[in-house]
Amino acid sequence: METFNTKTAQYSWYELSVIMDGRPIAELTDIEYKTSKELEHVYGAGRNPLFIGEGNKTHEGSMEMLQSGYEAMVAEAKKRGDDDVTDLEVDIIVSYVPKGQTAGGLAAKTTVDRLVGVKFAESGKKFGQGNTHMKVSIPFKCLRIEHRV
Repeated sequence: METFNTKTAQYSWYELSVIMDGRPIAELTDIEYKTSKELEHVYGAGRNPLFIGEGNKTHEGSMEMLQSGYEAMVAEAKKRGDDDVTDLEVDIIVSYVPKGQTAGGLAAKTTVDRLVGVKFAESGKKFGQGNTHMKVSIPFKCLRIEHRV
């Protein structure tokens, strides 16, 4: 019987690289993305479900970045003739590259995920008294998430 291989790499933040629409995002401070599937209990005779019905999938997430990164996104939106970042549609590449590996080990342990057709749900800023820098959180939805491409 084959089991899951649990001896894969455990990544640190400094091993993360994010490229959005061909541009590395050095200002990123947080990223989260996930796939969800609608599930529903299907009942027949009795009180327990007979099976679980499956529905549509959704793909979404959020990014948090320093203000300078957000301002670069706003500038790109304006350059494309859009009003703000909610009009942008981009692909995002998220790669986890272990540092200090040999060439063979690096290829074996690198993980790359692609977020296809990302559209941002909100655009805005928040800054509070005493803050030394601004972080901007941007939720998004995408068409699909391709894991380990």
